[in-house]
Amino acid sequence: MTISDLDYKVIEYLYRKNMARKVGEIALDLDCPHSTIGSCIKRLKENGYVEYQPYKYVLLTKIGKEKAIELIRHAQLLEVLLHETLGLNAQKAHQEASKIKMLFSCEIINKICEKFNHPEVCPCGEKILNSETCYCPHLKE
Repeated sequence: MTISDLDYKVIEYLYRKNMARKVGEIALDLDCPHSTIGSCIKRLKENGYVEYQPYKYVLLTKIGKEKAIELIRHAQLLEVLLHETLGLNAQKAHQEASKIKMLFSCEIINKICEKFNHPEVCPCGEKILNSETCYCPHLKE
């Protein structure tokens, strides 16, 4: 499945909140129409990323959590690339990386990680995550 930017925002939001949320809460926090978030949640459920019953809470599945980690990792390592190679400040590198994070395969992201000697934190200070498909081999155990 190709994941849209909104799908990613919802998956990342749920991952970072680390708790079940109602559709209305997600819509409010992401400043999106309720109907748009509702359609997104339906799509995410059909693809196995969330558990959801109408008028109940939305919860990431194991697959959804793994996708969130993978895409956050993509953004973090692209942030490292932009910061180290182009000299962008941490904030600008973070903004730009968030725009392009879904354009790169895990293979390329892992090569960026290798290129920069498997950094542990990204320029904005977050710990760089490992996912099942995108990871630092020396940290995967």
